[in-house]
Amino acid sequence: MKDDAVAPVIAVMLILAVAVTFFAAWNAYYVPSMKAQSEINHIKDVESGFLKFSSDIENAVSHNLKNNMRLSETIPLGGGDFTFDPVKSGGELKVWNASPDGYFRMNWTNRTGPDPASSSQSSADHNSSLVKFSYTPVNNFWQEQGYVWTYGNVYVNNTERNLVTPLDATTMANVTYDGLARSLVELEPKAYSSSGDCSVIIIHVINITPDPQHAKMSGNGNGMLVLESSVDPERIANVTSINLSITAPPGRFNSTFWEYLNTTVNNTVSSCGNVYRNYPPEPTQREIQLTFNPNVTLIRETTEITIGAY
Repeated sequence: MKDDAVAPVIAVMLILAVAVTFFAAWNAYYVPSMKAQSEINHIKDVESGFLKFSSDIENAVSHNLKNNMRLSETIPLGGGDFTFDPVKSGGELKVWNASPDGYFRMNWTNRTGPDPASSSQSSADHNSSLVKFSYTPVNNFWQEQGYVWTYGNVYVNNTERNLVTPLDATTMANVTYDGLARSLVELEPKAYSSSGDCSVIIIHVINITPDPQHAKMSGNGNGMLVLESSVDPERIANVTSINLSITAPPGRFNSTFWEYLNTTVNNTVSSCGNVYRNYPPEPTQREIQLTFNPNVTLIRETTEITIGAY
């Protein structure tokens, strides 16, 4: 074989070797690094969406809005795609009740007739709830890092490293619940008489529940967390007593909410001459009993908030 016939074959083989090496390096290093960087940007967008939606919830709760409203934040479920590789990871949004017993119970007793001597007593309970919601990655190209919102705080949930860390505090010990716990219940005495008695007690309560039709969303496109609120007023006449109980699980949220409830009760009903407060003898019994003489009209205004994943 002549040398001039061998040279092109060698040149082609060298070109193929260079091309194979290039594509091997491309697939082994460049593509994974680009997909990981794209996934990191995606996770940052999820984090930003959770923080904004957490702020939306606190605004809706703290303003105790009297009108219907709707707020939403976009959460990208999947990421990791870039120009030369459009394959994306996925994710799941989920909303559920934070505690089966809720965080707060209000029980009241009232007379059912105009004559105190002959009328009977009736009682009713009303439980208020909070939710948790989360983002969980599926087939992530970086780390299995998700997010959870609970009791007013956003946490990073890294299942790959088995770590749960707060976003707005340096350690779990520094997590506070003031923003949410101090806005959930308000008392407002009304209509003072000349003797200092109150004839109307208004109690504003926040109740946050999952949207039963939209409790879960998965895929690799854009999802949404949606807040919808409405106000449900109820008027109860001839109320003789009200029990305010904390039903949240033991912990710092429970303690913070109990401290706030004590303070707000003391600051609001102390000016009413017909309101008597009674605290349980055991500090573990998170309950305040209010009795009225003469009786009062209770106006219970519940801001009903649903959280849904769309």
